[in-house]
Amino acid sequence: MSGYARVVIAAIFIAMCICWIGCGGSTNPPCQAPTCVSSAGKFLYITALDDVSGFRVRTNGTPTGVQNQSGPNQSIGVAADSSGRFLYVSDFESATIRAFTIDKSSGLLTPIGSPVSAGSPPDAGGPAIDPGGKFLYVTLMNSSGVAGYSIDPVTGALTPISGASVAAGNTPVQAVVDSSGKFLYVSNLNDSLGGITGYSINSTGALTPIPGSPFPTQAGFPGPAALTLGGGGKFLYVGMVGTVNVNNTISGFSIDSATGVLNPLAGSPFPAGQGPIRVASDSRGRFLFSANLFDDTISAFTIDGTSGLLGPVAGSPFPTHSGPVAVAVDPDGKFVYVANTVSGDLSAFSLDSTTGVLSPLAGSPILTGQQEPGGLAVVKTN
Repeated sequence: MSGYARVVIAAIFIAMCICWIGCGGSTNPPCQAPTCVSSAGKFLYITALDDVSGFRVRTNGTPTGVQNQSGPNQSIGVAADSSGRFLYVSDFESATIRAFTIDKSSGLLTPIGSPVSAGSPPDAGGPAIDPGGKFLYVTLMNSSGVAGYSIDPVTGALTPISGASVAAGNTPVQAVVDSSGKFLYVSNLNDSLGGITGYSINSTGALTPIPGSPFPTQAGFPGPAALTLGGGGKFLYVGMVGTVNVNNTISGFSIDSATGVLNPLAGSPFPAGQGPIRVASDSRGRFLFSANLFDDTISAFTIDGTSGLLGPVAGSPFPTHSGPVAVAVDPDGKFVYVANTVSGDLSAFSLDSTTGVLSPLAGSPILTGQQEPGGLAVVKTN
């Protein structure tokens, strides 16, 4: 199978001064004094084939290599707790979750025990962590379910939660917990309705289906891939990538804060680029970005804080390198990063906090030294 074919299959989820470590390697610039002047405690992590790599984010947004180590064979997602102490990486092939502590000064990762089982191989999809950092949930793509784990607040170790192993739709890809920590939503890639399954979360982390779930995305079958919140957590957006027919849209919902019920936004679904496989928003929920796998672009939208309506940012879509498969926004809302799985590099942009316009950083795209990078997260540890 060609590298590109493998990338596309993986991308649509089978349906679908510490300068010396890594910095002086063949894929990163030599260490110099200015390289170590960085935004302290801000790190970027990328998963790829059998690899997890860490980068320090400098004050100008440029990532500098910190660490490269063996990792999951095929990771569908990566998530960090809100405090930036722990990082969790799913491995579809082995149906496991790998946990790491994050050194708050250096960004170095240290494994926490052995990988934790998540279904029957191959299975584990995208992970999600509640805002309080108490629970982690991961989709079980081939088992059509969700598994939940409690997070040890001291060690970061995962323990299965009784009552948090529940059924989902067909090929659940990714999960997200709402900003209140009361509701979990899962995108079902091959669901006949293109549906989003919703659950309420109790104090122990156990899950109960929300009445009316799954909620249809009002787009073509099949399609729901990535999820993100916007508008201060009032809205949920879903990238509709499709597997047979590419939908090229983003579906939007308002979240009922009392019940968790999803209601389609007026004007939804919204047009996007070709194959919006991952979506992300800035920390204030004012802008939304989609990595468009099939046209090598990133689309940028404004989010109306009252209606949730998406509007195109001037100049959007913006070009990336080949095969954009993941997108992440700097927690401070200054930079946007896109992992390009075909060209094997990282596109980096500065983000205009007023307009949402993206401007390529000097030196972008940046080589990561990885084969088929995919999962992406930016973590602030201080």
